[in-house]
Amino acid sequence: MLKSINTVSEFFLKKELDPKNLTDLQQSLLDWFAEYQRKLPWRVEYEPYEVWISEIMLQQTQVKTMLPYYRRWMEALPGIREVAEADEELLLKLWEGLGYYRRVRNIRKTAEMICNEYGGYFPEEVTKLLKLPGIGRYTAGAIASIGFNQPAPVLDGNVTRVLCRLKKILDPPQLSKVGKELWRLAEAWIPKGKARHFNQALMELGATVCLPSSPSCLLCPIQHHCLALDSENVNQIPVKVPSKAPKQRYRACAVIRFNQSLLFSKRPENVLLEGLWEFPSIEGDSIKNLKEILEKHVEQVYGIMISLGNEFHQLDHRYTNFKTRVSFYQAEVDGLQVEMDETISWVKFSETEKLALPSPYRRFVDWYLKQIVE
Repeated sequence: MLKSINTVSEFFLKKELDPKNLTDLQQSLLDWFAEYQRKLPWRVEYEPYEVWISEIMLQQTQVKTMLPYYRRWMEALPGIREVAEADEELLLKLWEGLGYYRRVRNIRKTAEMICNEYGGYFPEEVTKLLKLPGIGRYTAGAIASIGFNQPAPVLDGNVTRVLCRLKKILDPPQLSKVGKELWRLAEAWIPKGKARHFNQALMELGATVCLPSSPSCLLCPIQHHCLALDSENVNQIPVKVPSKAPKQRYRACAVIRFNQSLLFSKRPENVLLEGLWEFPSIEGDSIKNLKEILEKHVEQVYGIMISLGNEFHQLDHRYTNFKTRVSFYQAEVDGLQVEMDETISWVKFSETEKLALPSPYRRFVDWYLKQIVE
């Protein structure tokens, strides 16, 4: 069983690398990165704009998943000014499937600020980067170090795991005292003039070798510096904090069809998934009576009297703090009874691909249209 330490700073003082070992660690890691780094599009020119977009997209998303999104984004919006001038519908559509849609809105706000206050160019200083919407300490450090080769530290999940194992930290990294020491290390270990490649090497090592489970320790270029490996504690570090079970929610959706069109509405401002399109729907903590409540909701909000049939499709989706079970009920109407505006629209089957939809709805629409074709 792992034994926790009481004073993190005392632990680090006892285990600090001497200059010779630190130099060896730095060079071993840089040499490994030079030979084995993945070929990624933002690693060609190291444009700060490209680094920024890649870092925002990679939050809670793996590289192989985000690459198609990144390429589509860059094809549509090759520079900051294009983002600042882009229509929100386009931004949401390009972001569809990545989740955390507040991020894409912050991207636009940041692009506008950079164009208005910095002439369309990213500032190099971390202090200025931190004032931009949606840019925290990690993202600011990534832009400054990778985009400008400034000696700014980065500390994401991958770097945290690498440092915790190297130093055999036996307390959860979520603790404030541990976090401070990790940031200190991440900054102190940056070799002069090589922040760009060193920071990326740390992140790359965590993403490809020093994995959360079953790490490839024999392939690690700095295994001889790893205290966790020495004590055979690698798989137990970082120490995890027990997570709470996500709250279960339920959502009932009315799939209202007229000829070859479906009725969609846009989610209002200041709510989860703001600005995305969805079917008329309601949410509750229980599935009980949701269908009947949904029928009344459709009549009150859309002016349509419908009788929903039995549930004909169901799917589950996980968000950060809760999970939801979505039930779909179908109804057909005889005419276009709904008064259209910017938030309510009949959309032809062939046009649904253009809508920015939450992931559960996109999955359903793809399934639904496939059933119709078959």
